[in-house]
Amino acid sequence: MTGYVLRIERGLGCDGPGLRTTVVLKGCPLRCSWCDTPESHRIEPELMFREDCCVRCFECFDDCKLGAISEADGRPIVDHGVCRWCGDCADGCSTNARLQVGSVMTESRVLQEIERDSLLYRESGGGVTFSGGEPLLQAEFLLRLLEGCRALGIHTIVDTCGAAAFQAIERVADVADLIRYDLKHLDDDRHRRLTGTTNREILDNLCGLALRNAAVRVRFPLVPGVNDDLSHVRRLAQFVASLGISDIDVLPYRAVAAGRYESLGRANPSARVPEPGPDTVAEVVRVMADCGLSAAVVDRRPNGV
Repeated sequence: MTGYVLRIERGLGCDGPGLRTTVVLKGCPLRCSWCDTPESHRIEPELMFREDCCVRCFECFDDCKLGAISEADGRPIVDHGVCRWCGDCADGCSTNARLQVGSVMTESRVLQEIERDSLLYRESGGGVTFSGGEPLLQAEFLLRLLEGCRALGIHTIVDTCGAAAFQAIERVADVADLIRYDLKHLDDDRHRRLTGTTNREILDNLCGLALRNAAVRVRFPLVPGVNDDLSHVRRLAQFVASLGISDIDVLPYRAVAAGRYESLGRANPSARVPEPGPDTVAEVVRVMADCGLSAAVVDRRPNGV
């Protein structure tokens, strides 16, 4: 079986216990207005252009058989209506100004990459984290990888936004050692405006996991002006506590995505979103503690492409 993989990151100490390999899968059903990995949105491989690496050799003009690249003001410009992300221009770019992000990989190839660090996992108490995008968008591929890791005795974590059929989440929860589950906003109308989709399925799926006593840890991406109102934080914490879940991770928003949107030729919806200050983060943690939750602040800046 094959799947779409954005990248494989090795030796991380911030994606779960111990040292870990993180397999980032492509494709996501949400379009969060603060997303820091826009290159994970589409499931198929696509192209990024890093202008600071471009030496204006314009060899990409000849490499592109579709004629999607032209010159404007001394810069190579891609017509995204013509481009089909074949990767020819990236293959021929000597300075890596053009990059193909994402690739099609077999499950055996991914498992080979994972198994390379099996000794490191055992010595550090680590393992593998499957992230995205939304890994459950490729549920069958994810399940095969999880089953392969279990056969190898490797600890697994799956990061999910919960926007998937419960049957798929249930099957994944049966195989994975831990599900890390994002809750972005409790209000459905607000959630639709911020992410492009309803949260009803997301909340129902979390309730279903809690009823099954699945190993799940809730994560709350803290975004100023989006979900940091303390009354909302309190309602969200009370909801989580009502499910019998006692631990939650708070993920402060970090403005790291601007260059990625530009490299993909897309507008950046998070351009004006500020980062939460330490006082805001501390107040959110305090409110969650008042509701009976043990909140840990996970402050990770994603790796660059």
